[in-house]
Amino acid sequence: MSIISSYSTRIRIAPRSSRGAGTRTDPTWQILHEAVISAAQQLGGEVTSTVSDYNGQIKTCDFAIVTPEFSRGVGVAVSPSGEVRFLYDSYGGYKRQTQKICDLITQSYAAIAVTRALRSLNYSVELEEQGDGVQKRVMVSGVL
Repeated sequence: MSIISSYSTRIRIAPRSSRGAGTRTDPTWQILHEAVISAAQQLGGEVTSTVSDYNGQIKTCDFAIVTPEFSRGVGVAVSPSGEVRFLYDSYGGYKRQTQKICDLITQSYAAIAVTRALRSLNYSVELEEQGDGVQKRVMVSGVL
């Protein structure tokens, strides 16, 4: 059976509230958006706001990546509490492609968050990508 399913991640961002936290201008939202853009660029895809299942049913989400390898897309949905979940339908043998997209978004988020945190502490930080762009290593140079 084909259906868009939701998969949890370890990523948590600022919860949505009435005081402006958790909005798209919040730094954690910005990092998530940058991570999605970075992953899409590395995979030759594009950022959208919808994904579809095998039967063409469309689901709207906060961010989504559609790639040439997986045109249904992988969505990123943020709950009101700040929990980030991936949405996709891997029916038809697309588990490898969907996992690659999810892993790349997660890795990009972690690399960007660590880089920003260290820069805020006045470290000189250089982000170096190794291999095929899927594995990342954050190189920290300099001291306070």
